[in-house]
Amino acid sequence: MVDPYTNYESASPSIHEIAQDFRRLGWIGFWIQSVLAVIPIFLLIFVLFLRPASPSNNQISAVGLVLGYGCLFALIFTMYWCHRYTQIGHQLEDPQQRPAKAEVIQALWLGIVVNLIGMACVILVGFSIVGSLLYRVLTLPPGGSKILSPVPGTTVLNAGSIITPFNLIAMQAMVNAMAAELAGITVSLWLLSRVSSHQSKS
Repeated sequence: MVDPYTNYESASPSIHEIAQDFRRLGWIGFWIQSVLAVIPIFLLIFVLFLRPASPSNNQISAVGLVLGYGCLFALIFTMYWCHRYTQIGHQLEDPQQRPAKAEVIQALWLGIVVNLIGMACVILVGFSIVGSLLYRVLTLPPGGSKILSPVPGTTVLNAGSIITPFNLIAMQAMVNAMAAELAGITVSLWLLSRVSSHQSKS
C-alpha cells in the first residue's frame, strides 16, 4: 500500500535536468528522423509532384493523394518539432524566457498527436502498397515468378503481374517512415513523463 505521506519531491527532476533532456533528446530525435525520413520524403515528393503523368499514376485515388500529402507534411513537421524541443530546452534554462509547464506539455502533446497522425497515414498507405503487390503475386500462375525491371521501349503483356524495383523502394520508404514516426513518439512520450514528474518548488 502506498504511504500517503511519502515525499516524492526528492525524486523530481530539476528544471535544468529537464532542459538538458529536451536539448539532448530533441537533437537525437531530429537526426534519427532525418536519416530515416530521407527515402520517404524524396519518394513522396517524386510521386506527388515530379512523377510524369502515366496511366498507373492517374489511377491514384483522392484518398491516396490525401494520405500521401499527410505522410509528407507529417514527416517534415515532426522533424521540425524535434528541433523545436531543443529550443524549448534553451528557454527552460533562461528564467526570463521559461515557458509555463502547461505550454510545454501542450507542445509535447502536439508532437505526439502529429506523429500518430503521420503513422496512421503511413500504415494506410502501406496497406495499399502491400495489398497491390499481393494481388500482383496472386495473379501469377502456380509456381511462377516475375520480378522484372521493365526496359524502356519494350512491350509488357501483363503489367499487373510485374513487381518493379520502385515497388520495393516504396515498401522500404513506408518502413522508414513508420520508424521515424515511432522515434518521434518515443522522444515526446519520454519528455512528457519527465515534465509531468517535475514538482514545482515554491
